[in-house]
Amino acid sequence: MNIPRRPRVSFYSLGCKVNQYETRQVAESLIRMGYQVVPFGQPADACVVNTCAVTDGADVKSRAVLRRAARAGDDPLVIATGCYADVAPDAVAAIPGVARVASNDEKPHLAEIVDEMVRQSGRLLFDLPDDVSPDASLPGDLISLLPGGEAIHRTRAVLKIQDGCNHFCSFCIIPFARGRLRSRPADEIVAEAGRRAAEGYREIVLAGICLGDYGDERGFPTTEGDPLARLLERLAAIPGLARIRLSSIDPRDVSGDLIATMARLPQAGRHLHLSLQSGDDTVLQRMRRRYDTAGFRGMVADLYAAMPEIALTTDVIVGFPGETAEQFENTVRMLQECRFAKIHVFPYSPRQGTQAARWPDDVPPAEKEWRVHTLIELSDRLACRFAARHLGQEVEILVERRDRRSGLLSGLTGNYLRVLVAGDDAERGRFVRARVVRTGAEGAFGERS
Repeated sequence: MNIPRRPRVSFYSLGCKVNQYETRQVAESLIRMGYQVVPFGQPADACVVNTCAVTDGADVKSRAVLRRAARAGDDPLVIATGCYADVAPDAVAAIPGVARVASNDEKPHLAEIVDEMVRQSGRLLFDLPDDVSPDASLPGDLISLLPGGEAIHRTRAVLKIQDGCNHFCSFCIIPFARGRLRSRPADEIVAEAGRRAAEGYREIVLAGICLGDYGDERGFPTTEGDPLARLLERLAAIPGLARIRLSSIDPRDVSGDLIATMARLPQAGRHLHLSLQSGDDTVLQRMRRRYDTAGFRGMVADLYAAMPEIALTTDVIVGFPGETAEQFENTVRMLQECRFAKIHVFPYSPRQGTQAARWPDDVPPAEKEWRVHTLIELSDRLACRFAARHLGQEVEILVERRDRRSGLLSGLTGNYLRVLVAGDDAERGRFVRARVVRTGAEGAFGERS
């Protein structure tokens, strides 16, 4: 009797940490169903591409990755999912080689969809030639879900705690792709975090499309205490869990309760990524953001007062419709005042279906490019200043990987400073201490304590 061979699947996840989490969930489900996960680009029976639509550039990259997936060996069944697949399903389905477009709503059942497609294709009835046999030395649960196939070491796990967004900023397509706010039950999140800690993960990252709205399905601040702060307290009580990080959060959702809770809990990572987008009130109003610059400055002051060591990073869109040179300079001044450790800069691109797409895209491309480079240079200067604050200090690093360029171990401190140190591969996933002896825009070098 001919026994069907073990099916192979690869993944490529673009965009946010929510996508990363959902990709990992699908991969783990398929591993339990007997699949072997292989690095993206290697011969496979199926390839799942989790697309992104946050910018026009994300659309372009999603299409390119889908075409690459279709060219991989053994003519894989390419399944496209994620936000770009959700908002432009016809365009995605028209890409040669795409066998199935799965909406975000179908992700909870995506493993079953993939398995049914693979088995109905009949490809498992045929043995693999020797030259395309999967490498048995790479267990499926240790293959990175990103290209390159780097083994996953149990350092950091992403946990999705909510999905959807109720706010509809004028430039953003994501609420149309993800739907209304939906929060996971706290008991379910705590149980999953406990399992990850038992598996050896020392750090978790809480992720969501509108993370700060966790637990408030109306999408507005609650007067009964911050549900996200209460969740942090419960997670901090899990044995073995040393760090809890928050992914990107809307500034309007950083409550006094959340700040006080983070400051009180040693497990709370001293880092927040605040999506500023602009440092000018007129631009913020046109973006339909829920805060103004005065409120943002006050919140930043509260964060530094409660946690002087905290690192703040941010996103900024330049060249938004109607943004003048003076309004851009307001953004530059605010970024300097807030002392961000890093700035992620994006040139505005219209997203079809959003309010802003109906307005003239009136900032010339050359001006947008100049503004992007101006903020990148500012980001590098601020990153150097942030890293230099740690010179001579002893820091605790959670080791993640070996840096390819230097050959040193690489890891992050609690306030998100990347530090390179000498050490053995056996120390991946462990905490080590080092004294910072040299710094730069990319992080720091440490000597072992």
